[in-house]
Amino acid sequence: MPPRLLANGASTDHPAPSLPFVDDAHLAADLTRCPEAARRTLIPDPEREDLIWVVHAHPQLGRSILLYAVDDPGAAPAGQWQADAPLVTRAGGYWWDGAGWYRPPQLWDATAGAFEQHPVPAAATVTAADLLSDPAADASRGRLLRVADLADQPECGDWLDDLALWANHRSAADQHPPLERCVVTLTAPELAGDNLIGTRALAALASITASTLRAYMNRNQGAVPQPQVMIGRRAMWSRPVAQDWVEQRRRPTPDRWASPNGDGALPPGAEQIRSRLDPLFYAALYEDPARRARWALRFRGPEAVRDVAGELARLAATELHSHLPGQDLAQVLAHAALADAGVGELPKALETVLRWLALHDPQAAENAVTAIAARAGTHLGDVSQDFLHRLRTAAGTGCDHHGGRPTAT
Repeated sequence: MPPRLLANGASTDHPAPSLPFVDDAHLAADLTRCPEAARRTLIPDPEREDLIWVVHAHPQLGRSILLYAVDDPGAAPAGQWQADAPLVTRAGGYWWDGAGWYRPPQLWDATAGAFEQHPVPAAATVTAADLLSDPAADASRGRLLRVADLADQPECGDWLDDLALWANHRSAADQHPPLERCVVTLTAPELAGDNLIGTRALAALASITASTLRAYMNRNQGAVPQPQVMIGRRAMWSRPVAQDWVEQRRRPTPDRWASPNGDGALPPGAEQIRSRLDPLFYAALYEDPARRARWALRFRGPEAVRDVAGELARLAATELHSHLPGQDLAQVLAHAALADAGVGELPKALETVLRWLALHDPQAAENAVTAIAARAGTHLGDVSQDFLHRLRTAAGTGCDHHGGRPTAT
């Protein structure tokens, strides 16, 4: 289950709307150690192992402090905790760069190797100062919760009162941005209620059924964008976000590997590898009952695909490594090195290949160096010690050689 966003930290500079504030004074030492230039830092709560604080610092824009609930404290951080995530995201992925707002990143530019950035037309930033200009805000009615008292789904009372209490709480603190620079959320014409669409309309844009879209969302498939708002239990999206998702679905997948039915014959060596791995992959994916079960819909999530990809990668690595002609290659290297031993220069190409052999077959590489040293001492007399040292270094051996015989160091 993905982590659940529960609350703002009381020391945050950019409070997320409608979330309660939680006292983070017990994190003072950890917050001080967070480097100001760091993108994100994860701090497990010292009082409750089911809670994690996400501190996102920026040297000019301040910091965002959010509290998440996690079902598995040892699990890897979720995608929204990645180090390169924006400082402030609101309304289902709309993000702020310190000057303006952009739509959620969905359209991938394969040439640039990055997502396209689409500014939000007529977007306006709503700051804490804007909201606190409302005379109804009353800090005396606000709440500052403690971690020990925090429920799994804490209720938020009048958030404007909580915000006023938060503002008073930070007034005595130093080095915080003024309230006029504390971002709460954004407004934009495309986020107005009458411009949002629901599940059926989004499915129709993508030429799929509403049930298929719901299945994507339940199984975390299809890269369905986060809804911009939940009205009751109904997810609603802005039309531009919906259109970006549909366009990305229609874009051709970048060529990350050759098409299985591509034109032209493979080189003989590549064809030999393909013909060897083809039946192995088929057997691994289908003939093994345990793996065949993973074709069921409930197993088609990213973690299941990652597991299968890891197994296939290991199978390919084992199969290819088993066909490495290590000893034959060692003999070829020995002959090539002896041709240069008299000159005293170890060619870079030979050193590179010897390093590669040492990585894949250390024993064969050491045998090659032993043979080279023995034959060079017998037939060529004195051989440059630098030449032998570079050979031993390239092969990664732990032996020294004298008079053609290996001796322990």
